[in-house]
Amino acid sequence: MNVLKTYIEKVGDWANKRLGGDKIVWTIVFILSMFSIAAVYSASSYIAMDTNTSKIVIFLEQFGMAVLGWCVLLVAYFLPPKFYRKYAILIYFISIAVLLMLFIPPLRAEYNGAVRGIKIGSASIQVFDAAKVALLLYIARVMERYEIKDFKTYLIRLLIPIGLTCVLLLTGSFSSALFMGAICLVILWINKINWKYLLATLAIGAGVFLACLGLYEATKGSENPMFRRFATAESRISNFFSPASSDEATANLTDSQKQRIKDEERQSENAKIAIHEGGLIGKGPGKSTQRYTLSMAFSDFIYAFIIEEYGSIVGILVMFMYIWLFARCARIAYNCKTTFASTIVFGLGLLITAQAMMHIYVNIRMFPITGHTLPLVSHGGMAYIVFSGAFGIILSISRSIQEIDINKVDNEGDN
Repeated sequence: MNVLKTYIEKVGDWANKRLGGDKIVWTIVFILSMFSIAAVYSASSYIAMDTNTSKIVIFLEQFGMAVLGWCVLLVAYFLPPKFYRKYAILIYFISIAVLLMLFIPPLRAEYNGAVRGIKIGSASIQVFDAAKVALLLYIARVMERYEIKDFKTYLIRLLIPIGLTCVLLLTGSFSSALFMGAICLVILWINKINWKYLLATLAIGAGVFLACLGLYEATKGSENPMFRRFATAESRISNFFSPASSDEATANLTDSQKQRIKDEERQSENAKIAIHEGGLIGKGPGKSTQRYTLSMAFSDFIYAFIIEEYGSIVGILVMFMYIWLFARCARIAYNCKTTFASTIVFGLGLLITAQAMMHIYVNIRMFPITGHTLPLVSHGGMAYIVFSGAFGIILSISRSIQEIDINKVDNEGDN
C-alpha cells in the first residue's frame, strides 16, 4: 500500500512539474472526458440492441477512444506553438486536398445520400472537423504573417481560402459550411479587419451561396445533384418551422433520405420527452427510458439524455463548463504575445463552445437539427480525436505563456 502511495505521489509531482498550462482548461477536459464514458455507456442501449452488441463492448470502445483522445491531446500539448506556426499553411493545404477527395466516388463514404468522410478499407474517417481546425490555423498564421492593408491582399490571403473550405464543406454538411463561415467572420472582426472588407465578405458569401443553390436547383433532377445537402437543409428547416410543409420540402429526396429525416424528427421529439421527464434532478444514472427509443442518444442527442438521467441542474453545469472554457480561452488569448497564438486560442475556444451551444440548442428544440456532436462528450470518432487535439493546442500555448512569465520573473530577480 505504501509503495502504491509513493508511486501516486511521484506521478503527481511529475504532472505538476511537466504539465503546465491553464489548470481550469485541464480540469474541464478531464471532467468532460470522464463524463463522456459514463454517459455514452448508459445511453448506448438502443445501439446495442440494434447492432446486437453488448453495452460492455461499447463502453470499452468509448473508454479506448477517451484514452486515444488523451494521447492525441498530450502529443498536441507537448508540441511547441512554433510547430503549429511553421506548418499551419501546409496543414491547411493538406485539409483542402482531403476535402477534394470527397469528390472521388471510390474514396467517398456515404450514408443515406450524405457524404460522411473518406473510405479507408471498410472504415470511414470524418474529415470535416479536422478541416475546421486546419482553417483556423491558416487564418492565425496569415493574420500574423501579412499586413491586411488592402482588399486585394485580404481577398487572396483570407477570403478565397475561407470560401474554398466552406464550399467544400457544403458538399457534405450544409450546417458546417454556414457555421464555419460565421466563426471565421467573428475571428476576422476580432482581429480588426476593415469593416468594409467584412461587409464585402457578407455580400460575396451571399453570392457564392446563391450560386451553389442555383447549381443544386439546376442539377437536382439528375442522379448526382451538386450540393445535395441543400435538400436536407430545406427539409430540416421546414420541419422545424412548419412540420405541415415537410412533405413538399422532402419531395426531391430519395426514399432513404426521407426516412432519415423522419427518424431525425422522431428523435427530436424523443429528446423533448427526455428533457421533460428529466426535470430538475433527473431520474438517476442508468434509469433513462428514452435511451431505448432515442437511437442517437449517445451522439447527436446526448445532451437531452444527460438531462433525463442527471437533471437540468447538471445540464446547466455542462453548458457552463463550455462557457467557462471560452472565457478562459479569451483570457489566454489576451495574454498571448503573438497574433498567431492569440488568434488560434480564441478561434479554437470559439469553435468548441459554439459547436457545444449548437448541439444544446438542437437538443432543446431551439434550432433545426444539424447533426453536430457535443465536443468531448458524444460518442467517439474523428470529431472526438480532433477536439482532443484542439484542447492540446490551447494548453500548449497557455503553457508557453507561463514559461515566458516565469523566465521574465527570474530575469528580474537576477537583476
